[in-house]
Formats: sequence, structure tokens, C-alpha cells
Amino acid sequence: MSSPVSASNGVTMGIPVAAAAYPTTERMPLDDTYLNSLGLPVGVRQEFQRTLEAFPSRTWIIDNSGSMATNDGHRLVPTMDAAKSHREVSSTRWAELGDAILWHGSLAAHIGAKTEFRLLNPPGMGQPQVLTCGVHGTAHDDINKLKCLISTSPTGRTPLCAQIREVATQVSANAHKLRQQGQRHVVVIASDGISTDGDVAEAMRPLQNLPVWVVVRLCTDDDQVVQYWNKVDEELELDLDVLDDLKGEAKEVCSFSPWLNYGMPLHRLREWGCMNKLFDLLDEKALSHSEMRELLVLLLGEEDLPHPQVDFPAFEEATALALRKLPLVYDPIRKVEKPWVDLARLRRRYGDARCCAIA
Repeated sequence: MSSPVSASNGVTMGIPVAAAAYPTTERMPLDDTYLNSLGLPVGVRQEFQRTLEAFPSRTWIIDNSGSMATNDGHRLVPTMDAAKSHREVSSTRWAELGDAILWHGSLAAHIGAKTEFRLLNPPGMGQPQVLTCGVHGTAHDDINKLKCLISTSPTGRTPLCAQIREVATQVSANAHKLRQQGQRHVVVIASDGISTDGDVAEAMRPLQNLPVWVVVRLCTDDDQVVQYWNKVDEELELDLDVLDDLKGEAKEVCSFSPWLNYGMPLHRLREWGCMNKLFDLLDEKALSHSEMRELLVLLLGEEDLPHPQVDFPAFEEATALALRKLPLVYDPIRKVEKPWVDLARLRRRYGDARCCAIA
């Protein structure tokens, strides 16, 4: 094992020893200014804030194997127009994942949510294999280090099991304190493939007895890989959320809820780790009237929405009014900026109880 995190710059030049991991749940003061600057719907922003007490720290296990250089990824880049819209461009899987890493690392650095980014393979170019944000130094320094890390080229195989075991050991060292405080550690596994160093379900099994929340962020829509991770999910008794990339997840969510624009803020919240069970349902089933209302209350930040089964016209009117207060958001399926909710589709789905099964 190499030396632990340096107190001066928060960077480990190799894999840190277990005793150095997650020593406390203390954080820097919350920077509301940064959260407010992200343009998140108020309810989503509040949900991020709520996660800080439940999930004070997180680890990203990042696949930087050679297959991540495959050019079938998608990135959202801002346009130069006054509407602050976005456009989808093709990219490598690594570049697409790099955007997510930089987003989450920047948030962690600004709000003091300790986040460790662990690459599967040494990245070269003098960059560390493990980098920690949100603990030492300034947000500016952390972000610059992250930019250098994701500028490296993916190479090597997919030794997921070794990294998962290391993280399990680290969390175990701090499990008693997390349980005492009613908290959990988030483990995000971002990969486009199948482990090359053993049975990943077996490596993850110790996590079942630890206070963790696990997110698997797939970087491919290859059926074999998707089935592999879904089988892992079925084998383990874990709070585990398997996510596709933005476009793939949007298609899955909207197959159940075609009225919803599955925008990037929702996807980032789920990548971050969110214990609100409502988000687990999005890609599993059509929401009930009450679940749909709960989602819109969270999304719109309007707690007094009428109940749609009691007075749907009043519910629709209040929803329309709240939507006018929100900027448009990029629709990853239709590739244009749109409102969060398609009211016509919402009405067809929920406006008449006899028609609630119609898309």
C-alpha cells in the first residue's frame, strides 16, 4: 500500500491505506452560492442538500480501461446563444464520463462532501490513481486536479474486484461511526464492462453488511454488460441503483412516464446518491397518481399542489404555473430544450382515472 492522503493537497499518489479513509463526517461550511449557481430546480437543489447529512462521503470507482476510448459516448455542450441551451455531440465513453466526474467533483469541492475518485488503472502522465476532493485545499485546486486526471487516456483492463474490496475495507474501518450517526457512505461504480479480476458480485458481497448506498453508472448500452450488472443487482441484498447514461436512462424512464422530461439534473442527483425511494421507481414502473404528484412537488418545489385524483384541473393549472417559473431543460430523447413536464401527456395519463394506463 502506498502512503495516505497528503494533508497539503488532498491527493494520493497511489491507493491509500484503509486507516486513512473517511476519518470523520466533518465538512467545510455548505456553499449555498455554488448550489444556487447550478440552475437546479429548487426541489432538486433541496434534495442535494438533504443528502449531505445522510451521505456525508462517497467513493467513485472509475473504469479507465482501454474500452472507455470507444467513440460511442454523448456529451452535452452549451451553445453560445443567449438562451443558454445545449447541444449533444458525439464523444468517447471516457470524455462523457469525464463530464460527470468533473461535475460531481466540483460540487464535492464546493460543499465539502468528501469524495474519493479511484481509477482502476494507473493513468500515467504523472497523475495520481486516487484523488480526493472536498477535504483539503481550495475548490479551485481540487477542480484543476480533476481536470488533469480526466485529461489522461484510458488504458488497461477492468480490475474492478480489487478496488471494490479496498473500498469495502475502508468503509468497514469507519462503519461503527457511520451507524452511530445514522449515515451511509456512497459507492459509485462507473464502468463500461465486466470485471477482469474475478466475480464482482462476490467482491461486493461484504458491502451488504456495511452502511453503504451503491450506484452503478454504466458507460455503455451493450446488452451483455447491462445484463451482467442487472444480475449482480439481483444476487445482492444492497441498496443499489443501476443507471445508464443520460440518454439511455431517459428512454427507460420515459417508457413508463412519457410525460416527464428526464433532464440532466435528475440524472446527476441519482449519480450522486439519493435515498428518496421515489427515484428508484422511475425506471421500474409507471408512477401512481400520488407518486407522480410527489415527484412534481420535489421537482417544482411546490408543496401545495392539489392532489390530481381529487381535482385534476386544479392540479394541472398549478403545475403549469410552476413550470413557467422554471427554465427549459435539455430533453435527451428529442434533443431540444423543453419544459420538465408535457402537460398534454400528463393529462392523458392521469386526467381520467379510467385512462390512466394510456400513454
